[in-house]
Amino acid sequence: MTAIPHPTVPVADDAALAEQWVGLLADEAPPAQRSLVVRWLRPDGSSAPVLVPVDGVPSEPDRALLGHLVDLHATVADEEHVPRTDLHLALYLQRPGAAGPLPEDHAWAAAAGAVLRVRERVDCSLHVGDGRTAVPLLPRSSWPAHP
Repeated sequence: MTAIPHPTVPVADDAALAEQWVGLLADEAPPAQRSLVVRWLRPDGSSAPVLVPVDGVPSEPDRALLGHLVDLHATVADEEHVPRTDLHLALYLQRPGAAGPLPEDHAWAAAAGAVLRVRERVDCSLHVGDGRTAVPLLPRSSWPAHP
């Protein structure tokens, strides 16, 4: 896991999360390979100070990798002292090519929904892009109300 300075502004919707993804990855060079970047949002919308890049992911969804994220999610929840159901798993599929979604990106979103949301009951979202854009393909199911 890589420690990062977490964004100071909590996110309250998918558009704000997309904006933060772009801000986090804007200094990176255009991606030469597919990567799945993983981070967590606390119940108040702030980010846990952990960012996990998984480089070299295949174009077809890797269901085993998605399954392993459940264990990592539980570990981060323990470190954050929050129930695993209160921690949001935010995924960003970064890949070379067109900024807009590709058919294989939609396959990743469907797999994340099936493995993480349905089978494992993990609150998750998936954005996709080229490192300079972030398009929500699997929006968060619901955002907590914040005063």
